[in-house]
Amino acid sequence: MMWSTFIKALAVISLARAGSASIYSSDFVLKSSTQPPAGWQATGFPSPSHLITLRIALAQPNLPLLEQHLLQIANPSHARWREHLTKEEVDDLTAPSQEALGAVDSWLAEFGLDVDVHPTERTSANDWLVVHDVPISTAERLLNTTYSIFTHSETGKQVVRTTSYRVPAAVDEYVDVVQPTDYFGVGIKPLSSGFTFEEESASATTFNITLSQLKELYGITGYTPSGKHSRVGVTGYLEQYANLNDLELFYETFLPQAANTTLTVKLINGANNSQNPADAGGEAELDVQWAGGVSWPIPNTFYSTYGRGQNTNPNISYEDNGNEPYDVFLTYLLSQPSSQLPQTLTTSYAEAESDVPLNYARKVCALYAAVGARGVSALHSSGDGGVGNGDSTTPCYTPNKFAALFPPSCPYVTAVGGTYLIPETAVSFSGGGFSDYFPRQFWQDSAVDKYLNTQLKGTYKGLFNATGRGIPDIAAQSVRFNIIYQGKVALISGTSASCPAFAGVVALLNDALVSKGKKPLGWLNPWIYSLKTGFNDITTGSNPGCATPGFNATVGWDPVTGFGTPNFPELLKQLV
Repeated sequence: MMWSTFIKALAVISLARAGSASIYSSDFVLKSSTQPPAGWQATGFPSPSHLITLRIALAQPNLPLLEQHLLQIANPSHARWREHLTKEEVDDLTAPSQEALGAVDSWLAEFGLDVDVHPTERTSANDWLVVHDVPISTAERLLNTTYSIFTHSETGKQVVRTTSYRVPAAVDEYVDVVQPTDYFGVGIKPLSSGFTFEEESASATTFNITLSQLKELYGITGYTPSGKHSRVGVTGYLEQYANLNDLELFYETFLPQAANTTLTVKLINGANNSQNPADAGGEAELDVQWAGGVSWPIPNTFYSTYGRGQNTNPNISYEDNGNEPYDVFLTYLLSQPSSQLPQTLTTSYAEAESDVPLNYARKVCALYAAVGARGVSALHSSGDGGVGNGDSTTPCYTPNKFAALFPPSCPYVTAVGGTYLIPETAVSFSGGGFSDYFPRQFWQDSAVDKYLNTQLKGTYKGLFNATGRGIPDIAAQSVRFNIIYQGKVALISGTSASCPAFAGVVALLNDALVSKGKKPLGWLNPWIYSLKTGFNDITTGSNPGCATPGFNATVGWDPVTGFGTPNFPELLKQLV
């Protein structure tokens, strides 16, 4: 009798599983489909046993409410201005539904990826599910797709990707993104140009910028920061290492009072912290030296995120690049208690918006909204390609279209363009333009409409999206910054220089607020666009590209330098 009962129980379980399998193994819905970015070609197929890490972004039904809160918190005319949300409040507003969690767990279990047994992680808000050690063969069945090895024609680098994927209709409404699939993630690059070494930078006959010159130019020298209760975050991707000996030498050379200042390093997703001088990354050196130099003595933290998934099969030479750095870093940041968050965050990495699948870009932008709601001012370099690829004599990167960069095109980050010389003028490589992914928000309407109606008057019609988010928002010096690289003085240019410099200014503003018991600025953009003063308006120069002269700088906002460069005393007056 007991054996008969056992057999019946097994039959019930089998039927349940069979029914479950039917809804997860058929009726697939196309989730995303795209073409490989320029230069990538399918050259073969990965081993079915090759392991990847899948990151599944779940739908967030309360995301519109989070954005509503954020618009109030960031509005200087609203009673809630700078009343940032707690970690728990943001987690609640970004969490998926219980139905979504149950459905996705069942879907994974059907393909042998039971979250109670298989190596799996969830983010703080349960909005991202990370499933480790997934064989390619399983991922292909899970997503009704075929993975290929893609090889880049110039670099020879190989990655495992697909150009489209599907999910069962039963989970379609609950799943927003699955990666790695159609996001190649290898177009991400530091936005800085090459180095020029000189024995004595001060003797250079061409224009260059030292720390003291920049502080004097923007009126910072008269302010003494408290350096307490706030911090600056510097983002590091692509195995860019910040050498601590170089940082110490930078301070000794250009800011002696900061000698012996320490840099906190946070390693994310298995990142390393190599201090071998040969491994020093020019981008990382520039970012930590200038963000730290401008904001000193405010503590700085370097967040090094390993964004390339480990190849777990030693017999396979290609990289799987399974972990895309943006969401990995931002979900880590959002998992931290408020006491551990930086109030200012600078990032000097980006890629062409058209190289990023729309659904993934939207999820990353939503993460930036959550970061802003937590009280973090996130700044991004706007790019070094002008309106296209930086060469006014060659065609557009995207055929017949100017190129905006992502994440700067996300409205929840502040995009920083570039200037040079004194008096300042727009630098020709300053990335600027209009997003094809993100519509312009109301706080930009007046400034952008004025530029479109009085300056362009239909020029470049069809080459850009006139209703898209306009970038940059502001700008700073960006040419020939003095840094220490591998023990020597070097000069480096790019909006990678302007972003940490401007972030240092924002850090000082946050310091002034926090030291008086007030809340930090958080998401900056609505405040920036509400100001009547506070910036040095840049009215000369342009950003050529795509066989055009590009946009021109002019009075007020423009898609080359935004509202201009910081006038620190005036900005401080607006706040304190």
